[in-house]
Amino acid sequence: MSKSNSTETINKKKYSILFIAPKLMSQTTKLLIEEAGKLFKKVDVVDINSIILGAKNNNLILKNGKIINIFDYDYIFPKIDGKRKDFGFQIINILDSTELLKPYTSATVLVAHDKFLTSVVLNQHNIKTPNTYLVKSKESLQKLLKEIKFPIMMKLISGSGGTGIMYIQNKEVLESIFESLNYLNQQILIQEFIDNPGEDIRVIVAGNEIIGAYKRVAKKGEKRANIKLGGKAVKYDINEEIKQIAIKVARVIRADICAIDLLEGKDGYYVIEVNINPGIRGMMEATELNIAKRIIDYIYNKIEISKL
Repeated sequence: MSKSNSTETINKKKYSILFIAPKLMSQTTKLLIEEAGKLFKKVDVVDINSIILGAKNNNLILKNGKIINIFDYDYIFPKIDGKRKDFGFQIINILDSTELLKPYTSATVLVAHDKFLTSVVLNQHNIKTPNTYLVKSKESLQKLLKEIKFPIMMKLISGSGGTGIMYIQNKEVLESIFESLNYLNQQILIQEFIDNPGEDIRVIVAGNEIIGAYKRVAKKGEKRANIKLGGKAVKYDINEEIKQIAIKVARVIRADICAIDLLEGKDGYYVIEVNINPGIRGMMEATELNIAKRIIDYIYNKIEISKL
């Protein structure tokens, strides 16, 4: 690095960012923190499980009694996963009452971590998703069986990472699995199967830009293309239609930074999931792009614009 570039980097370190994440951080969160350290003057990380929320103020209180003044930061970056969605909602709800910059709203948390609500909201805005049904009783399931065609996908309403998603080929298997899950008081979705060679497309949106995209290809004999389930990540150049769908979805769910998953069916693209806490390692390896840096650069520029 030249002397001038080095000086420029030092001078740019003038903002602060607070990450809110589980103590056992994902590799994605670690990569984001590492990149933030190169650009931000102050980078702090708070364990979400150590936070105590008070109804009368906007402070985050840690278990040891230390009060974090959120207004000391230029950007708050929560990493809310499905396990902590309810508490995460409460944290973001407090932040919603301020003008602090953050990647999404409390309403986004509810939508992104509820597959049925995701489908409802997207359909309300004419965004194509697979036909999806929320079923609670065996009697309701029997009525639905008269309307649907096999194969279908069965999903847990808050499943993630490919878990809680099942490819069901016939009525007998569906009834058996449904009975077990219903006994465990699991919220169950029945979803139309989109005929597809076991591939999906993941796009990461930051504002009005696509900062990364790749295709996930399921391993042989598997219908789910998730990387955690053995899927393979391959480089993929998206077209303008996918770009516009992804940006519209992000706007609809009120997320400034998020991932959108799509399937290509015989009659076009279907949005199958939105993710406000996406993993990025697979995409970084497939595209050879530093997605973590792109996200942090976007945040930094967002702060710069807000200061004008």
